[in-house]
Amino acid sequence: MTVASMRFPYEDLASPPIDWGKAWEEHRRWLATVIRARLADREAAEDVLQEVAAAAIGQQSRPTDPSKIAPWLYRVALRQVINHHRANGRRRRLVQGAIAAGQGTETSRDLEPGEQLMRLEESKSLSEAMQHMDPQDRQLLLLKYTEGWGYQELAQHLGISVKTVEYRLLKARKALRAALLAH
Repeated sequence: MTVASMRFPYEDLASPPIDWGKAWEEHRRWLATVIRARLADREAAEDVLQEVAAAAIGQQSRPTDPSKIAPWLYRVALRQVINHHRANGRRRRLVQGAIAAGQGTETSRDLEPGEQLMRLEESKSLSEAMQHMDPQDRQLLLLKYTEGWGYQELAQHLGISVKTVEYRLLKARKALRAALLAH
């Protein structure tokens, strides 16, 4: 037996690098089905699918074993769906809370989201609270909720990282809450 004909135990550990573009195309369809099943809105499902792709690309610890790609992508998709539900819940509670506090006669279901936010912006207490906020925080909140920009879009337009956008929005929301409670 020659050395060239011998199989070494570690030879099986070395697998070829994964072509992530091909892997995404292979799994995209069923991931879209999973996401659509968990979200009622088809457009939201498409947005979440894009977020899954971005999250998968951005992950540093991707699987190296091709057989583990599907479960890993599934977990990433579920996390993105949960994040989507959380964001919508926060937005809905904010709008409904303001409307319930006497900001309008219609219920939130009667108005489009843009109209709801415009009414909130026009309300005296919200306007006063926003006037006392840092201009940078006020700008972020207005772009996020009146223009409907996502974190990535805010980051691109403002020339900052997505993490910075997340932090500043969190800080701005807390400041707005505190200012509204003070009034």
